[in-house]
Amino acid sequence: MVRVLALGATCVAALWAPSFACAYGWPIKPFHRQHVVRGAFDDPRFGRYFHFGVDISARTGTAVYAVAPGTVFTYPDAVAVRQANGHEFSYWHVRATVSEHAWVKKGQEIGVVRRGFGHVHFAEFDGRTYVNPLRRGGLTPFVDHTVPVVGPIALQESHGAVRLTVQAYDVPPLKPPWPWSGAVWTPEIVRWRLLSNGTPVVPWTVAVDFQRFHSAREYASVYAPGTRQNRPGRPGLYIFWLTHGIDLPDGDYALQVQAVDTRGNVGSGAMAFALSNGQSLNTTKRASR
Repeated sequence: MVRVLALGATCVAALWAPSFACAYGWPIKPFHRQHVVRGAFDDPRFGRYFHFGVDISARTGTAVYAVAPGTVFTYPDAVAVRQANGHEFSYWHVRATVSEHAWVKKGQEIGVVRRGFGHVHFAEFDGRTYVNPLRRGGLTPFVDHTVPVVGPIALQESHGAVRLTVQAYDVPPLKPPWPWSGAVWTPEIVRWRLLSNGTPVVPWTVAVDFQRFHSAREYASVYAPGTRQNRPGRPGLYIFWLTHGIDLPDGDYALQVQAVDTRGNVGSGAMAFALSNGQSLNTTKRASR
């Protein structure tokens, strides 16, 4: 039996984050002002795949500009600008206003937002994989002082092993317009540790690392059942696997979870529980920051 004794604990901190070269401005005007982002990198998407860019809110007909020079490739729903080294920026839900294989300069108009989308899906491919445009050294200016929310934490017993999940999300620093005003983001890092009588049983362990792009085959190992993406008028619900199963001896435990965003803001949650015979669980839930 697992008995939950308490759930709480909040902390806000700044963690170091690596810096990157080649920062660039925004793909819509004004280039040097932060814009509203309603969907984040690696957010869950219908079809059980990960979002490979960020969704920048923009009205129909808004002009879209190249953030870097390169050769244009046009598609029915996108414009891509590729550099000689394979680095590519792509702008989705955009109607091209430049020709296929044209050379464009940084800051040159390449298209306009198509009707019915209300955003530009902006993605960056580094020649090997997609990377988060909101990382340090990516889109600039970008300031984020919001703190990720952690909780509830859930425990389940399965064939003698304890499985742990946590709900967590980040709050956009600029509120998206209606009907996306409740939209939430994925954190960049979700990590956890387990203590028994103050001694670590499991040290700090990264459960989710969205500094890299995840393939669809990883979806079920990252997002737990019940996860859903943002929809108009209904915020997303992000439930992450901490562990798919861990064998623990009977005793008293304290579980600590942290969610970290791209600017090092940290939200924390904690839960204390007692384990006896490892068979049944009783949990209470509360979100914390």
